[in-house]
Order: sequence, then C-alpha cells, then structure tokens
Amino acid sequence: MDCAPTSAQRKQEPVPICPCCHLLGCWDGRRLLKRQAKLAQDGSLEWIEDFWRLRARCLTPECSMRSWTCYEVQGYPHRTFPPAVVAAAVAEFLVLGMASLALVAEHWGCSTRTLARWVGWIAGLTTVEELTEVCWLQDPSGMPPPAGRTEQVPEPPAARAAPWRSQLALVESLVALFEWLARLCRDQGVPLERGPGLGALLRHQLDRFRRVCLLIGSYPALRFYGLHPDG
Repeated sequence: MDCAPTSAQRKQEPVPICPCCHLLGCWDGRRLLKRQAKLAQDGSLEWIEDFWRLRARCLTPECSMRSWTCYEVQGYPHRTFPPAVVAAAVAEFLVLGMASLALVAEHWGCSTRTLARWVGWIAGLTTVEELTEVCWLQDPSGMPPPAGRTEQVPEPPAARAAPWRSQLALVESLVALFEWLARLCRDQGVPLERGPGLGALLRHQLDRFRRVCLLIGSYPALRFYGLHPDG
C-alpha cells in the first residue's frame, strides 16, 4: 500500500466520516487496483482499470473502528465482480433459462462455473420467509411482494434437474424480493445506490455496519437492519 493519497485526491475526496462513531476521520493510505467490474448506467458490463482505493482512520481514540476502506460506487470487499454485477448477471440468466448458461456467462465476462456459483451464493444469503418479513416490517402497506415467474423453467439433464429447478425457483423469488425491498427503502429515503436491489442493499449494509457477505467460505445468514433514512 502506498503511504498516502495524493494532494489532488485529498482535494477531490470529502473528509471521511467514521461509519462507527460518525465523527470526522482522516485519510490513511491507498491501494492500486488493476481491474474491477462495474454495472454501467445502461445496464451493461464496464471494466475500470488501474484506479486507487483509499483507506481512512478514525481520530477518536475510543472508537472501535480504527480504520476502514473507502469503496468506490458499487465497490465491495474481495470482489472483482461486485454484487451489482452479480445480481444483473443472475437476473439475466433467470430470464433466459438454463440453456443460456454459457451465453450469459460470456456476456458478463465470467465462466459458467462462476455464474453457477453466483446462483448458489444468492440462494444461501437468506430465506424467502425471512426476506418477506423484512419487506413487511419495512412497510406493511407495501405488500404483497411481486409474484414469481409463471412460465416453466428449462430443465438441465435429468440427474440434476430437481436440485437445479428448486434452486432456480428460490433464487428467482429472492431476487424479486431484494428488488421489492430496495424499492420500499428508496421510497422511504434510505440512501441506497442505484442499480439492482441486491447490490444496493449489500452495499448499504457494508457502509452502515461493515457487514460483508463473501462469495466463498462460511458467513452468517444475511440479516437486514438499519434500513431507515438516517442509516
């Protein structure tokens, strides 16, 4: 890591606010990233190359945060493909069906194995029942959530048909609920990024509570809280 941001970056970037105690902090280094995927405004895949990701630290001795990374728009820890891109790719795959796996993977610049892992990752984030309850708690008048797709999902080979059909149906319901929850939050003034609901909500939890859901490894089931305009 470089010792500190350049003077030009200091002028361009606002003074960092500690996400824990909400007091002013200071810049504390930077790291050069070679390549990062991003979801463009028109919904296409965009690559950002050779850019700096800044770090900051809290000036309050009693604060438990100490230091943190300041992520760019859609940025996420340990991810070349941020959740916004993952959500868009999986949504396209759900629309086109199982036969489109290779086509969708090529469109989003990943392998078929990676795309399949993204589907499984979303399936493990939470449950339909829990996410439905979060939507209801956010705004009881905003229910019911959107219904899932009614047309038949194309089946893979018979040996794997049942698990895939079940997982695709679950992921389709979760993606729809994430979109619905993000819509409710935005209507209530919760500061969410633009783009797919899943990506915006995960980024909100990162910024507000430093909660990270990695693609690999184990992590607690997703729990949404702090979804209010001042958080």
